[in-house]
Amino acid sequence: MKKRTKWIIGGVLIISLIVVSSVYAFKKGNVDGVWGTIDPLQNLDVIGKIGQNPGSGGWVGVGDNLRTYNATIRRNANICYGDTDGSDTFDLSGYTGFPSGTVIGLGSHSATCNGNDLIISEYVHTSGGLRVIEIYNPTDYAISLLGYKIQIYYDGSTSASTTIALTTTATLASHDVWVVSSTDISDTDDQITTSLNFTGNDVVALVRGGTGYTGAECDNWATGPTGGTDPNGTPTAWSQTNPGVQTGSNTDWNQVRYGRPGILAYLNDCPSSSDTAGFLLQSGFGFDGVDPVTEDYDINEAFVLGVFCHYNRPIYSQSNQGKLQSVPLNVTVSGLKCDNGQPPAGGVSSMTFTYSMRLDETTNTNVPINKCPYPSTVSCSDAVFVSQPPASQQFTCSYGDPGYTTEVKYTIAPLGFMARNTDGTCPTWDAAQAKRDFISNEGTTNCGCLYGMITDMIVTEVELLYFNAQPGASAITLQWATATERDNYGFNLYRATSEEGERTRLNEELIPSLVAPGSPYGAEYEFVDSTAEAGVQYFYWLEDVDIYMKSTFHGPVTAILE
Repeated sequence: MKKRTKWIIGGVLIISLIVVSSVYAFKKGNVDGVWGTIDPLQNLDVIGKIGQNPGSGGWVGVGDNLRTYNATIRRNANICYGDTDGSDTFDLSGYTGFPSGTVIGLGSHSATCNGNDLIISEYVHTSGGLRVIEIYNPTDYAISLLGYKIQIYYDGSTSASTTIALTTTATLASHDVWVVSSTDISDTDDQITTSLNFTGNDVVALVRGGTGYTGAECDNWATGPTGGTDPNGTPTAWSQTNPGVQTGSNTDWNQVRYGRPGILAYLNDCPSSSDTAGFLLQSGFGFDGVDPVTEDYDINEAFVLGVFCHYNRPIYSQSNQGKLQSVPLNVTVSGLKCDNGQPPAGGVSSMTFTYSMRLDETTNTNVPINKCPYPSTVSCSDAVFVSQPPASQQFTCSYGDPGYTTEVKYTIAPLGFMARNTDGTCPTWDAAQAKRDFISNEGTTNCGCLYGMITDMIVTEVELLYFNAQPGASAITLQWATATERDNYGFNLYRATSEEGERTRLNEELIPSLVAPGSPYGAEYEFVDSTAEAGVQYFYWLEDVDIYMKSTFHGPVTAILE
Protein backbone atom coordinates (compact mmCIF):
# COMPACT_ATOMS: atom_id res chain seq x y z
CA MET A 1 0.00 0.00 0.00
CA LYS A 2 1.25 3.48 -0.88
CA LYS A 3 -0.06 6.66 0.75
CA ARG A 4 0.30 10.29 -0.17
CA THR A 5 0.34 12.89 2.56
CA LYS A 6 -0.61 16.11 0.86
CA TRP A 7 -3.11 18.29 2.73
CA ILE A 8 -6.37 19.46 1.19
CA ILE A 9 -8.47 22.41 2.37
CA GLY A 10 -11.96 22.86 0.97
CA GLY A 11 -11.08 20.83 -2.12
CA VAL A 12 -7.92 22.80 -3.00
CA LEU A 13 -4.61 20.94 -2.80
CA ILE A 14 -1.92 22.79 -0.87
CA ILE A 15 1.44 22.00 0.70
CA SER A 16 1.27 24.18 3.80
CA LEU A 17 -1.11 26.46 5.64
CA ILE A 18 -0.34 30.17 5.90
CA VAL A 19 -2.19 32.00 8.65
CA VAL A 20 -2.63 35.74 8.27
CA SER A 21 -2.58 37.40 11.68
CA SER A 22 -4.81 40.32 12.51
CA VAL A 23 -3.96 43.17 14.88
CA TYR A 24 -5.47 41.13 17.70
CA ALA A 25 -5.47 37.42 18.40
CA PHE A 26 -7.62 34.98 20.33
CA LYS A 27 -6.80 34.74 24.01
CA LYS A 28 -7.34 31.95 26.52
CA GLY A 29 -6.43 31.34 30.12
CA ASN A 30 -6.10 28.16 32.14
CA VAL A 31 -7.65 24.81 31.28
CA ASP A 32 -9.44 22.56 33.80
CA GLY A 33 -10.52 18.99 33.06
CA VAL A 34 -13.14 16.93 34.94
CA TRP A 35 -14.16 13.39 34.01
CA GLY A 36 -17.88 12.86 33.45
CA THR A 37 -20.21 9.89 33.82
CA ILE A 38 -18.93 6.63 32.35
CA ASP A 39 -20.87 5.19 29.45
CA PRO A 40 -24.40 6.55 29.98
CA LEU A 41 -27.40 5.01 28.20
CA GLN A 42 -26.56 4.62 24.52
CA ASN A 43 -28.61 3.64 21.50
CA LEU A 44 -26.74 0.92 19.64
CA ASP A 45 -29.35 0.20 16.96
CA VAL A 46 -32.80 1.68 16.37
CA ILE A 47 -35.55 0.34 14.10
CA GLY A 48 -37.89 3.24 13.33
CA LYS A 49 -37.76 6.92 14.16
CA ILE A 50 -38.28 7.88 17.78
CA GLY A 51 -41.19 10.31 18.11
CA GLN A 52 -42.81 9.30 14.80
CA ASN A 53 -45.87 7.13 14.18
CA PRO A 54 -45.73 6.03 10.52
CA GLY A 55 -49.25 4.62 10.58
CA SER A 56 -50.63 1.09 10.64
CA GLY A 57 -48.49 0.00 7.67
CA GLY A 58 -45.27 0.73 9.57
CA TRP A 59 -42.07 2.03 8.01
CA VAL A 60 -41.74 0.98 4.36
CA GLY A 61 -38.66 0.66 2.17
CA VAL A 62 -38.08 -0.02 -1.52
CA GLY A 63 -38.35 -3.76 -2.23
CA ASP A 64 -40.54 -6.76 -1.59
CA ASN A 65 -41.63 -7.17 2.05
CA LEU A 66 -39.28 -4.38 3.09
CA ARG A 67 -41.45 -3.02 5.89
CA THR A 68 -41.80 -3.22 9.66
CA TYR A 69 -45.44 -4.41 9.66
CA ASN A 70 -46.32 -8.08 9.05
CA ALA A 71 -42.91 -8.97 7.61
CA THR A 72 -39.40 -10.15 8.44
CA ILE A 73 -36.42 -7.90 7.77
CA ARG A 74 -32.84 -9.15 7.91
CA ARG A 75 -29.63 -7.08 8.05
CA ASN A 76 -27.56 -7.29 4.88
CA ALA A 77 -24.21 -9.03 5.21
CA ASN A 78 -22.21 -5.83 4.63
CA ILE A 79 -23.84 -3.96 7.55
CA CYS A 80 -22.03 -4.37 10.88
CA TYR A 81 -22.80 -1.05 12.59
CA GLY A 82 -26.16 -0.11 14.07
CA ASP A 83 -28.29 2.96 13.42
CA THR A 84 -27.45 4.84 16.62
CA ASP A 85 -29.39 8.01 15.78
CA GLY A 86 -33.00 7.28 16.66
CA SER A 87 -34.06 10.81 15.67
CA ASP A 88 -33.14 10.61 11.97
CA THR A 89 -35.24 9.29 9.09
CA PHE A 90 -35.40 5.51 9.30
CA ASP A 91 -33.72 3.92 6.28
CA LEU A 92 -34.49 0.30 5.38
CA SER A 93 -31.94 0.09 2.57
CA GLY A 94 -29.56 -1.94 4.74
CA TYR A 95 -32.13 -4.75 5.13
CA THR A 96 -33.66 -7.49 2.97
CA GLY A 97 -37.38 -8.20 3.37
CA PHE A 98 -39.13 -11.59 3.66
CA PRO A 99 -42.81 -12.60 3.82
CA SER A 100 -44.74 -12.51 7.09
CA GLY A 101 -43.87 -15.30 9.50
CA THR A 102 -40.48 -16.13 7.94
CA VAL A 103 -38.33 -17.61 10.71
CA ILE A 104 -36.03 -19.76 8.59
CA GLY A 105 -32.59 -18.28 9.10
CA LEU A 106 -33.16 -17.23 12.71
CA GLY A 107 -30.42 -18.42 15.02
CA SER A 108 -27.49 -17.53 12.79
CA HIS A 109 -26.26 -14.56 10.79
CA SER A 110 -23.57 -14.09 8.16
CA ALA A 111 -21.60 -10.89 7.72
CA THR A 112 -18.69 -9.75 5.53
CA CYS A 113 -17.46 -7.12 7.98
CA ASN A 114 -16.66 -6.50 11.63
CA GLY A 115 -18.29 -3.98 13.97
CA ASN A 116 -17.60 -2.75 17.48
CA ASP A 117 -20.83 -3.56 19.35
CA LEU A 118 -24.05 -5.55 19.16
CA ILE A 119 -26.62 -4.83 16.42
CA ILE A 120 -30.12 -6.02 15.51
CA SER A 121 -29.64 -8.56 12.72
CA GLU A 122 -33.26 -9.70 12.27
CA TYR A 123 -36.73 -8.36 13.13
CA VAL A 124 -39.96 -10.36 12.88
CA HIS A 125 -43.49 -8.96 13.16
CA THR A 126 -46.66 -10.82 12.24
CA SER A 127 -50.29 -9.77 12.44
CA GLY A 128 -50.82 -13.06 14.31
CA GLY A 129 -48.73 -11.92 17.27
CA LEU A 130 -45.23 -13.33 16.75
CA ARG A 131 -42.45 -10.88 17.65
CA VAL A 132 -38.75 -11.70 17.37
CA ILE A 133 -35.56 -9.64 17.68
CA GLU A 134 -32.29 -11.32 16.75
CA ILE A 135 -29.12 -9.65 18.06
CA TYR A 136 -25.72 -10.21 16.42
CA ASN A 137 -22.18 -9.81 17.78
CA PRO A 138 -20.08 -8.49 14.85
CA THR A 139 -16.87 -8.18 16.87
CA ASP A 140 -13.91 -10.53 17.17
CA TYR A 141 -14.45 -11.00 20.91
CA ALA A 142 -17.16 -12.34 23.23
CA ILE A 143 -19.47 -9.76 24.85
CA SER A 144 -21.33 -10.16 28.11
CA LEU A 145 -25.01 -9.25 27.79
CA LEU A 146 -24.88 -7.44 31.13
CA GLY A 147 -26.20 -3.90 30.61
CA TYR A 148 -27.86 -4.56 27.22
CA LYS A 149 -31.61 -3.98 26.83
CA ILE A 150 -34.38 -3.84 24.25
CA GLN A 151 -36.59 -0.76 24.53
CA ILE A 152 -39.96 -0.19 22.84
CA TYR A 153 -41.44 3.24 22.06
CA TYR A 154 -45.20 3.00 21.45
CA ASP A 155 -47.30 5.06 19.01
CA GLY A 156 -44.81 7.85 18.29
CA SER A 157 -43.81 8.41 21.91
CA THR A 158 -40.46 10.03 22.68
CA SER A 159 -40.10 7.90 25.83
CA ALA A 160 -39.60 4.15 26.01
CA SER A 161 -42.50 2.40 27.73
CA THR A 162 -41.10 -1.14 27.81
CA THR A 163 -37.55 -2.17 28.70
CA ILE A 164 -36.40 -5.78 28.42
CA ALA A 165 -33.02 -6.61 29.91
CA LEU A 166 -31.10 -9.30 28.06
CA THR A 167 -30.13 -12.28 30.17
CA THR A 168 -27.32 -10.88 32.31
CA THR A 169 -25.57 -14.19 32.98
CA ALA A 170 -24.99 -14.95 29.30
CA THR A 171 -22.00 -14.10 27.12
CA LEU A 172 -22.49 -13.80 23.37
CA ALA A 173 -19.63 -15.34 21.41
CA SER A 174 -17.95 -13.58 18.51
CA HIS A 175 -20.14 -13.61 15.36
CA ASP A 176 -22.95 -15.40 17.22
CA VAL A 177 -26.59 -14.34 17.73
CA TRP A 178 -29.03 -13.97 20.64
CA VAL A 179 -32.70 -14.48 19.76
CA VAL A 180 -35.40 -12.83 21.88
CA SER A 181 -38.94 -14.03 21.08
CA SER A 182 -42.45 -13.33 22.32
CA THR A 183 -43.27 -17.03 22.25
CA ASP A 184 -41.50 -20.38 21.97
CA ILE A 185 -40.24 -20.99 18.42
CA SER A 186 -38.56 -24.35 18.92
CA ASP A 187 -34.85 -24.34 19.80
CA THR A 188 -34.10 -21.10 17.95
CA ASP A 189 -34.88 -18.67 20.77
CA ASP A 190 -32.50 -17.90 23.62
CA GLN A 191 -34.87 -15.69 25.64
CA ILE A 192 -38.68 -15.76 25.68
CA THR A 193 -40.72 -12.87 27.07
CA THR A 194 -44.28 -11.76 26.45
CA SER A 195 -43.09 -8.17 27.05
CA LEU A 196 -41.67 -8.20 23.52
CA ASN A 197 -44.93 -6.82 22.18
CA PHE A 198 -44.60 -4.18 19.47
CA THR A 199 -46.70 -3.22 16.47
CA GLY A 200 -45.23 -2.37 13.09
CA ASN A 201 -45.44 1.34 13.88
CA ASP A 202 -43.58 1.14 17.21
CA VAL A 203 -39.86 1.91 17.56
CA VAL A 204 -37.64 -0.94 18.77
CA ALA A 205 -34.15 -0.03 20.06
CA LEU A 206 -31.17 -2.02 21.28
CA VAL A 207 -29.47 -0.01 24.05
CA ARG A 208 -26.61 -0.34 26.49
CA GLY A 209 -26.21 1.21 29.95
CA GLY A 210 -28.79 3.19 31.87
CA THR A 211 -30.17 3.04 35.40
CA GLY A 212 -28.48 0.48 37.60
CA TYR A 213 -25.52 0.03 35.28
CA THR A 214 -22.24 1.81 36.00
CA GLY A 215 -20.55 1.11 32.69
CA ALA A 216 -17.26 -0.10 34.19
CA GLU A 217 -16.53 -2.45 37.05
CA CYS A 218 -15.19 -0.90 40.29
CA ASP A 219 -15.10 2.63 38.82
CA ASN A 220 -13.65 5.37 41.05
CA TRP A 221 -12.84 9.08 40.71
CA ALA A 222 -9.94 11.02 42.24
CA THR A 223 -8.33 14.42 42.43
CA GLY A 224 -4.57 14.70 42.77
CA PRO A 225 -1.71 14.29 43.09
CA THR A 226 -1.52 18.07 43.23
CA GLY A 227 0.86 19.97 40.96
CA GLY A 228 4.04 18.73 39.36
CA THR A 229 4.55 16.54 36.32
CA ASP A 230 4.30 13.11 37.98
CA PRO A 231 0.82 11.57 37.64
CA ASN A 232 1.66 8.48 39.72
CA GLY A 233 1.61 10.05 43.18
CA THR A 234 -0.99 9.38 45.86
CA PRO A 235 -4.26 11.18 45.10
CA THR A 236 -5.35 14.03 47.35
CA ALA A 237 -8.70 12.25 47.69
CA TRP A 238 -10.70 9.60 45.85
CA SER A 239 -14.29 8.53 45.92
CA GLN A 240 -16.67 5.96 44.46
CA THR A 241 -19.11 8.77 43.64
CA ASN A 242 -19.01 10.50 40.27
CA PRO A 243 -17.64 13.12 39.93
CA GLY A 244 -17.13 12.97 43.69
CA VAL A 245 -14.04 14.76 44.88
CA GLN A 246 -12.87 16.15 41.55
CA THR A 247 -12.42 19.88 41.93
CA GLY A 248 -11.69 20.81 38.32
CA SER A 249 -8.49 22.58 39.40
CA ASN A 250 -5.85 22.66 36.69
CA THR A 251 -3.22 21.97 39.37
CA ASP A 252 -4.66 18.48 40.05
CA TRP A 253 -4.40 15.23 38.12
CA ASN A 254 -8.12 14.48 37.97
CA GLN A 255 -8.57 10.75 37.43
CA VAL A 256 -11.13 8.06 36.65
CA ARG A 257 -10.12 4.45 37.31
CA TYR A 258 -11.79 1.05 37.15
CA GLY A 259 -11.33 -2.70 37.41
CA ARG A 260 -10.26 -5.20 40.02
CA PRO A 261 -6.51 -4.73 40.49
CA GLY A 262 -4.50 -7.46 38.84
CA ILE A 263 -2.90 -8.98 41.92
CA LEU A 264 -4.11 -11.97 43.90
CA ALA A 265 -5.11 -10.10 47.06
CA TYR A 266 -7.68 -8.03 45.18
CA LEU A 267 -9.16 -10.60 42.81
CA ASN A 268 -12.52 -10.87 44.57
CA ASP A 269 -13.14 -7.28 45.62
CA CYS A 270 -13.16 -3.74 44.33
CA PRO A 271 -10.88 -1.37 46.29
CA SER A 272 -12.62 -0.14 49.42
CA SER A 273 -12.91 3.56 50.20
CA SER A 274 -9.79 3.39 52.38
CA ASP A 275 -7.71 1.22 50.07
CA THR A 276 -5.63 3.81 48.24
CA ALA A 277 -3.03 1.18 47.31
CA GLY A 278 -5.76 -0.78 45.54
CA PHE A 279 -6.97 2.35 43.79
CA LEU A 280 -3.49 3.03 42.38
CA LEU A 281 -3.39 -0.50 40.94
CA GLN A 282 -6.51 0.12 38.85
CA SER A 283 -6.50 1.12 35.16
CA GLY A 284 -7.88 4.43 33.97
CA PHE A 285 -7.34 7.96 32.70
CA GLY A 286 -5.80 11.10 34.17
CA PHE A 287 -5.74 14.71 32.97
CA ASP A 288 -3.86 17.80 34.14
CA GLY A 289 -4.85 21.09 32.50
CA VAL A 290 -2.26 23.72 31.58
CA ASP A 291 -1.09 26.18 34.21
CA PRO A 292 -3.02 29.47 34.52
CA VAL A 293 -1.68 31.72 31.78
CA THR A 294 -3.15 34.07 29.20
CA GLU A 295 -1.69 33.66 25.73
CA ASP A 296 -2.44 34.84 22.20
CA TYR A 297 -3.38 32.45 19.38
CA ASP A 298 -4.32 32.79 15.75
CA ILE A 299 -7.18 30.78 14.30
CA ASN A 300 -6.19 27.14 13.66
CA GLU A 301 -2.98 27.58 15.68
CA ALA A 302 -2.16 24.66 17.98
CA PHE A 303 -1.82 25.09 21.74
CA VAL A 304 -1.56 22.77 24.73
CA LEU A 305 -4.78 21.81 26.49
CA GLY A 306 -3.06 19.65 29.08
CA VAL A 307 -1.38 16.33 29.75
CA PHE A 308 -3.40 13.13 29.28
CA CYS A 309 -2.34 9.85 30.88
CA HIS A 310 -3.55 6.28 30.52
CA TYR A 311 -2.87 4.15 33.59
CA ASN A 312 -2.50 0.86 31.73
CA ARG A 313 -2.61 -1.71 34.52
CA PRO A 314 -3.49 -5.43 34.49
CA ILE A 315 -7.03 -5.73 35.85
CA TYR A 316 -9.60 -8.48 36.18
CA SER A 317 -13.07 -7.82 34.85
CA GLN A 318 -16.04 -10.15 35.00
CA SER A 319 -16.81 -9.43 31.36
CA ASN A 320 -15.80 -7.34 28.40
CA GLN A 321 -18.77 -5.13 29.19
CA GLY A 322 -17.27 -4.42 32.62
CA LYS A 323 -14.28 -2.71 31.04
CA LEU A 324 -13.91 1.00 30.56
CA GLN A 325 -15.19 1.95 27.11
CA SER A 326 -15.58 5.72 26.90
CA VAL A 327 -15.53 8.64 29.32
CA PRO A 328 -16.34 12.29 28.58
CA LEU A 329 -13.55 14.71 29.51
CA ASN A 330 -15.20 18.05 30.29
CA VAL A 331 -12.53 20.67 29.58
CA THR A 332 -13.24 24.21 30.80
CA VAL A 333 -11.24 26.98 29.10
CA SER A 334 -11.27 30.35 30.86
CA GLY A 335 -10.11 33.81 29.81
CA LEU A 336 -11.54 33.57 26.29
CA LYS A 337 -11.30 36.62 24.04
CA CYS A 338 -12.07 36.98 20.35
CA ASP A 339 -9.42 37.99 17.82
CA ASN A 340 -10.75 41.57 17.80
CA GLY A 341 -9.89 41.99 21.47
CA GLN A 342 -13.53 41.71 22.59
CA PRO A 343 -15.08 39.00 24.78
CA PRO A 344 -17.38 36.48 23.08
CA ALA A 345 -21.05 37.41 22.62
CA GLY A 346 -22.93 37.54 25.88
CA GLY A 347 -19.76 38.27 27.81
CA VAL A 348 -18.93 34.56 27.97
CA SER A 349 -15.28 34.30 29.05
CA SER A 350 -15.31 30.68 30.22
CA MET A 351 -16.68 27.70 28.32
CA THR A 352 -16.67 23.92 28.67
CA PHE A 353 -15.91 21.60 25.76
CA THR A 354 -16.63 17.86 26.01
CA TYR A 355 -14.17 15.45 24.43
CA SER A 356 -15.14 11.78 24.57
CA MET A 357 -12.11 9.58 25.26
CA ARG A 358 -12.79 6.10 23.89
CA LEU A 359 -10.58 3.20 24.97
CA ASP A 360 -9.88 0.15 22.85
CA GLU A 361 -8.56 -2.26 25.46
CA THR A 362 -7.02 -5.09 23.51
CA THR A 363 -6.76 -8.69 24.58
CA ASN A 364 -3.33 -10.13 25.40
CA THR A 365 -4.34 -13.78 25.69
CA ASN A 366 -2.53 -15.96 23.17
CA VAL A 367 -1.93 -13.05 20.79
CA PRO A 368 1.53 -12.86 19.15
CA ILE A 369 3.10 -9.39 19.00
CA ASN A 370 2.93 -9.28 15.22
CA LYS A 371 -0.84 -9.83 15.37
CA CYS A 372 -1.53 -6.96 17.79
CA PRO A 373 -3.82 -4.26 16.30
CA TYR A 374 -1.48 -1.43 17.41
CA PRO A 375 2.34 -1.09 17.53
CA SER A 376 3.46 -3.15 20.54
CA THR A 377 6.66 -4.40 22.18
CA VAL A 378 5.96 -6.68 25.15
CA SER A 379 2.24 -7.44 24.77
CA CYS A 380 -0.60 -5.82 22.84
CA SER A 381 -0.88 -2.08 23.43
CA ASP A 382 -4.21 -0.33 23.96
CA ALA A 383 -5.39 2.74 22.07
CA VAL A 384 -7.34 5.86 23.08
CA PHE A 385 -9.27 8.01 20.59
CA VAL A 386 -10.45 11.56 21.25
CA SER A 387 -13.63 12.91 19.66
CA GLN A 388 -14.63 16.40 18.65
CA PRO A 389 -16.90 18.45 20.95
CA PRO A 390 -20.62 18.57 20.15
CA ALA A 391 -21.53 21.14 17.49
CA SER A 392 -23.55 23.02 20.13
CA GLN A 393 -20.39 23.86 22.09
CA GLN A 394 -19.37 27.04 20.28
CA PHE A 395 -18.67 30.62 21.26
CA THR A 396 -19.63 33.57 19.06
CA CYS A 397 -17.49 36.56 18.07
CA SER A 398 -19.05 39.72 16.60
CA TYR A 399 -17.21 41.87 14.06
CA GLY A 400 -17.98 45.26 12.53
CA ASP A 401 -19.81 48.40 13.60
CA PRO A 402 -23.15 48.43 15.47
CA GLY A 403 -25.91 47.64 13.01
CA TYR A 404 -23.47 46.09 10.54
CA THR A 405 -22.06 43.24 12.54
CA THR A 406 -21.05 39.79 11.36
CA GLU A 407 -21.11 36.86 13.76
CA VAL A 408 -18.74 33.89 13.52
CA LYS A 409 -18.99 30.77 15.67
CA TYR A 410 -15.85 29.06 16.97
CA THR A 411 -15.06 25.90 18.87
CA ILE A 412 -11.91 24.42 20.40
CA ALA A 413 -11.09 21.22 18.52
CA PRO A 414 -8.58 18.65 19.78
CA LEU A 415 -5.74 18.09 17.31
CA GLY A 416 -3.85 15.11 18.70
CA PHE A 417 -1.02 14.05 20.97
CA MET A 418 2.74 14.52 21.29
CA ALA A 419 5.24 12.92 23.66
CA ARG A 420 6.30 15.02 26.64
CA ASN A 421 9.81 16.40 26.98
CA THR A 422 12.13 14.60 29.41
CA ASP A 423 11.36 17.22 32.08
CA GLY A 424 7.61 16.60 31.77
CA THR A 425 6.86 19.80 29.83
CA CYS A 426 5.08 19.91 26.47
CA PRO A 427 6.96 20.62 23.23
CA THR A 428 5.91 23.03 20.51
CA TRP A 429 3.33 21.47 18.25
CA ASP A 430 4.85 19.64 15.28
CA ALA A 431 2.30 18.04 12.96
CA ALA A 432 4.94 15.71 11.54
CA GLN A 433 5.67 14.28 15.00
CA ALA A 434 2.12 14.37 16.41
CA LYS A 435 -0.22 11.38 16.67
CA ARG A 436 -3.97 11.56 16.21
CA ASP A 437 -4.45 8.40 18.33
CA PHE A 438 -2.89 7.67 21.73
CA ILE A 439 -1.16 4.28 21.75
CA SER A 440 -0.61 3.03 25.30
CA ASN A 441 1.99 0.42 26.27
CA GLU A 442 0.81 -2.38 28.52
CA GLY A 443 1.63 -2.39 32.23
CA THR A 444 2.75 1.21 32.74
CA THR A 445 1.60 4.83 32.92
CA ASN A 446 1.65 6.42 29.47
CA CYS A 447 1.34 10.20 29.18
CA GLY A 448 1.24 12.65 26.30
CA CYS A 449 0.41 16.29 25.66
CA LEU A 450 -3.06 16.94 24.22
CA TYR A 451 -3.27 19.87 21.80
CA GLY A 452 -6.23 21.87 20.57
CA MET A 453 -6.96 24.84 18.34
CA ILE A 454 -9.59 27.54 18.01
CA THR A 455 -11.37 27.01 14.70
CA ASP A 456 -14.52 28.04 12.87
CA MET A 457 -14.51 24.78 10.90
CA ILE A 458 -17.38 22.79 12.41
CA VAL A 459 -16.78 19.63 10.41
CA THR A 460 -19.62 17.12 10.59
CA GLU A 461 -18.39 14.11 8.60
CA VAL A 462 -15.92 12.80 6.06
CA GLU A 463 -16.33 14.88 2.91
CA LEU A 464 -15.06 12.81 -0.01
CA LEU A 465 -13.68 14.72 -3.00
CA TYR A 466 -13.16 11.75 -5.28
CA PHE A 467 -12.77 7.96 -5.36
CA ASN A 468 -11.55 6.26 -8.51
CA ALA A 469 -9.91 3.09 -9.82
CA GLN A 470 -7.17 3.27 -12.46
CA PRO A 471 -6.02 0.06 -14.26
CA GLY A 472 -2.30 -0.16 -14.99
CA ALA A 473 0.05 -2.68 -16.54
CA SER A 474 -0.35 -5.32 -13.81
CA ALA A 475 -2.47 -3.78 -11.04
CA ILE A 476 -5.41 -1.48 -10.34
CA THR A 477 -4.64 1.65 -8.36
CA LEU A 478 -7.36 3.00 -6.08
CA GLN A 479 -7.15 6.71 -5.25
CA TRP A 480 -9.33 8.89 -3.06
CA ALA A 481 -9.14 12.28 -1.37
CA THR A 482 -11.07 13.99 1.41
CA ALA A 483 -11.79 17.68 1.88
CA THR A 484 -12.41 17.26 5.62
CA GLU A 485 -12.47 14.39 8.13
CA ARG A 486 -14.21 14.65 11.51
CA ASP A 487 -13.44 11.92 14.06
CA ASN A 488 -12.27 9.67 11.23
CA TYR A 489 -10.36 6.57 12.31
CA GLY A 490 -9.49 5.15 8.91
CA PHE A 491 -10.60 3.38 5.75
CA ASN A 492 -11.30 -0.09 4.37
CA LEU A 493 -11.47 -1.13 0.72
CA TYR A 494 -13.75 -3.88 -0.62
CA ARG A 495 -13.90 -5.63 -3.99
CA ALA A 496 -16.49 -7.77 -5.78
CA THR A 497 -16.98 -9.09 -9.30
CA SER A 498 -20.53 -7.73 -9.52
CA GLU A 499 -22.43 -4.89 -7.89
CA GLU A 500 -24.53 -7.36 -5.90
CA GLY A 501 -21.72 -9.87 -5.37
CA GLU A 502 -20.01 -10.81 -2.13
CA ARG A 503 -17.50 -8.16 -1.10
CA THR A 504 -13.95 -9.08 -0.08
CA ARG A 505 -11.85 -6.70 2.01
CA LEU A 506 -8.53 -5.88 0.32
CA ASN A 507 -6.56 -4.33 3.18
CA GLU A 508 -5.46 -6.59 6.04
CA GLU A 509 -5.40 -3.72 8.54
CA LEU A 510 -7.39 -0.50 8.68
CA ILE A 511 -5.82 2.21 6.50
CA PRO A 512 -5.26 4.97 9.08
CA SER A 513 -6.51 8.50 8.59
CA LEU A 514 -3.75 11.00 7.85
CA VAL A 515 -5.75 13.81 9.40
CA ALA A 516 -5.78 14.86 13.06
CA PRO A 517 -9.26 14.98 14.67
CA GLY A 518 -11.02 18.30 14.15
CA SER A 519 -8.53 19.50 11.56
CA PRO A 520 -9.97 21.62 8.71
CA TYR A 521 -7.82 19.64 6.28
CA GLY A 522 -8.30 16.54 4.21
CA ALA A 523 -5.73 14.21 2.68
CA GLU A 524 -5.00 12.18 -0.44
CA TYR A 525 -4.71 8.37 -0.34
CA GLU A 526 -3.62 5.59 -2.67
CA PHE A 527 -3.87 1.79 -2.55
CA VAL A 528 -2.55 -0.67 -5.16
CA ASP A 529 -4.65 -3.79 -5.79
CA SER A 530 -1.98 -6.16 -7.11
CA THR A 531 -4.25 -9.22 -6.87
CA ALA A 532 -6.58 -8.13 -9.69
CA GLU A 533 -6.79 -10.55 -12.63
CA ALA A 534 -6.78 -9.47 -16.26
CA GLY A 535 -10.11 -9.34 -18.09
CA VAL A 536 -12.27 -9.26 -14.95
CA GLN A 537 -14.51 -6.30 -14.21
CA TYR A 538 -14.11 -5.36 -10.54
CA PHE A 539 -16.38 -3.24 -8.37
CA TYR A 540 -14.73 -1.34 -5.50
CA TRP A 541 -16.19 0.26 -2.37
CA LEU A 542 -14.51 2.61 0.09
CA GLU A 543 -15.59 2.44 3.75
CA ASP A 544 -14.72 5.27 6.16
CA VAL A 545 -14.81 4.29 9.84
CA ASP A 546 -15.05 6.89 12.62
CA ILE A 547 -13.63 6.59 16.13
CA TYR A 548 -16.97 5.18 17.35
CA MET A 549 -16.56 2.43 14.72
CA LYS A 550 -19.56 3.64 12.73
CA SER A 551 -18.97 3.26 9.00
CA THR A 552 -20.09 4.91 5.77
CA PHE A 553 -19.67 3.30 2.35
CA HIS A 554 -18.76 5.10 -0.90
CA GLY A 555 -18.95 3.65 -4.39
CA PRO A 556 -18.86 1.42 -6.21
CA VAL A 557 -16.29 2.39 -8.84
CA THR A 558 -15.28 -0.10 -11.52
CA ALA A 559 -12.14 -1.03 -13.44
CA ILE A 560 -10.90 -3.82 -15.75
CA LEU A 561 -7.26 -4.86 -15.93
CA GLU A 562 -6.53 -5.48 -19.61
